[in-house]
Amino acid sequence: MKLKTFRAKTMAEALSRVKKEFGRDAVILNTRTVASRGVLGFGGPPCVEITAARDHAALPPPARRTIVVGGLQETDKADGAAEHVSRVDRPRRRTASNTVVAELRELRVVVSELARESHRAHMPDLPESLFDSYRCLVQNDVAEEIARDLVVRVRRALSPAELNSPDMVRKKLASLVEKMVPTSGPICCGSTDGPVVIALIGPTGVGKTTTVAKLAAEFSLRRSKRVALITIDTYRIAATEQLKTYADIIDVPLDVASTPEEYRDSIERFSDRDVILIDTAGRSQRDESKLRELHAVFRMVRPDEIHLVVSGTASESVMTQTVERFQDFAVDRVIVTKLDEAIGFGVILNCLNKASARLSYFTTGQDVPDDIEVGCGSMLADLMLRSGAETRLVGLSP
Repeated sequence: MKLKTFRAKTMAEALSRVKKEFGRDAVILNTRTVASRGVLGFGGPPCVEITAARDHAALPPPARRTIVVGGLQETDKADGAAEHVSRVDRPRRRTASNTVVAELRELRVVVSELARESHRAHMPDLPESLFDSYRCLVQNDVAEEIARDLVVRVRRALSPAELNSPDMVRKKLASLVEKMVPTSGPICCGSTDGPVVIALIGPTGVGKTTTVAKLAAEFSLRRSKRVALITIDTYRIAATEQLKTYADIIDVPLDVASTPEEYRDSIERFSDRDVILIDTAGRSQRDESKLRELHAVFRMVRPDEIHLVVSGTASESVMTQTVERFQDFAVDRVIVTKLDEAIGFGVILNCLNKASARLSYFTTGQDVPDDIEVGCGSMLADLMLRSGAETRLVGLSP
């Protein structure tokens, strides 16, 4: 008999029976768990069933190509037959794995070429180096109309010889992108008699509280300014506790205001400070009632600057909708967070292009007081012109 099926209560017992009958050169064709016969022929406890052969040559041709070692690895060291099967099967597994990897690589090349042809159809007469830059912009989620406009401007500005230089093309393109990014520069304080009141608003989960802490640390520890914090995020106790922890570490006072009147009193109490930073509860751009509550607070005391905080990981539609919905607060500055997690940096340019707001800061991680940088067009241009592999280097040094 070339093949034989063995049944036992445990895997070890079944393998022992295989080894006893076929020896150490036995190979396993299949294993499975089946129900044993109990009272009246059914309902017994499960048992292990192994189909085996004396050696590899004893298997029929189809089985030789499809040796299955279902779940036996954990018993490799306990039984010689299982060890033999693993030795036979491992090269086959490696071959199958290598085949899958090769096929995936081929598929990626095909998809890349299809995308390239699609992009080339939009810009058929571009020099190769300029076309590569165009593709890079589009792959980094820059809107196609913006990408086309940029490469057309580069083509007009450079000579034919310069267009054949990838470095020259990239340098000119980066210069044009940088000029397209409106920036506000860092927050200024000390130019007025009273404190500068800075409020951070935005949807939930974008990192407002952590960003407030980073700004507080920057002003207090590095610029030696007298800082106070106010939170009107009374919806999330955890957020208040988090900011209180930061305030204790930085050694700055914190007030919690649950009404517009308390907010006004806190502003007056901190009138001797240089900077007052306000953390607000996350408001969905679709939640009209919560947005009205925030309007009521700011009518009591209008902040000097309102920074809209958006996540760099958001899709273009979400980011655009957020900018549009919060425009009622006269937002003129935007902080982009989680840049270290972002993939398509062109989304930021698209939204700034549609809005009247200026870029104020980037955040690039969770560390306080680090991982925050003044927003600048050159950084965004550099990120937008990186290839897919380079994009993972967001550190955020070039």
